[in-house]
Amino acid sequence: MSRRTVTGILIAIAGVIVAGIGFFAIRQILNQSLTPPVLPTPIPSITEKVVVMNRDAEVGDLLEAEDLVEVDMPVELIPRNAISSLQNVAGKITKVQLVDGEIVLSHHLADPTNVSHDLAFVIDDDKVLMAFPASDLMSGLNVLQRGDFVDIFVSIEEEVAPEEADETGAPANEEEEATISRLFTFDAMQAVDITAMVVDVTYEEGQSPVPAVGEEGPRPTPQPVDVNVRAYLLALDPQDALVLKHLKDLGGRFDIVLRASNSIIRFDLQPVISEYLIDKYELEITR
Repeated sequence: MSRRTVTGILIAIAGVIVAGIGFFAIRQILNQSLTPPVLPTPIPSITEKVVVMNRDAEVGDLLEAEDLVEVDMPVELIPRNAISSLQNVAGKITKVQLVDGEIVLSHHLADPTNVSHDLAFVIDDDKVLMAFPASDLMSGLNVLQRGDFVDIFVSIEEEVAPEEADETGAPANEEEEATISRLFTFDAMQAVDITAMVVDVTYEEGQSPVPAVGEEGPRPTPQPVDVNVRAYLLALDPQDALVLKHLKDLGGRFDIVLRASNSIIRFDLQPVISEYLIDKYELEITR
């Protein structure tokens, strides 16, 4: 072959090689541009439990455990004041309307045991809340609890005029015409529900009402000997509250008696005075 032919063959071979290299390079570029990049392994999100409504609730509804459910939620999505435990919600009362699936927030709930603010949410519209002193023996023994039904007995002394004539029909003398003090004992209120209690709680040495910083643990439950009842909060009819105040202002001596659980029957009681005791026990009064 001539020199010119050999040169042409070499140029053709080189062209084929260059074309092949170009085709391979273009194919690699296209593959890299069309293939999605490898994503980094996602870091698992940190979750915490939150309490969510399991039904719709109106203002003033009492929430029970079956009305609620705990769900896991990423911490970055949890709103402020979200409650994480069912125990912190059950038994509370709603301050606002809540819908099914809504996260329960602490400022949307009223605590019936919170004497300072939330008790207004457990009082009916036609009732008033009255503080009644815990000065009787039952209170000193720490027998009564919130939610108990009780009767309130009272003894008062009243100045009354003696009878105008004695038993013989003779006119009473001047001393007998003066007023005398008589003791009356009767039931002031029946079937009263103890709405709340005001107590002083003391702890034994070494106990703390709240866990120390960095320390986990429940708040210690005060024992009966650690609780000093100062007063009872009673939801009463306004007129009954007014009567109870009047008896207190008269200096009445009160005793509280405990009823059977959920007993609201009305007892037919007769007020006790000295004549009642004389008749009941058939006492003979000598003069």
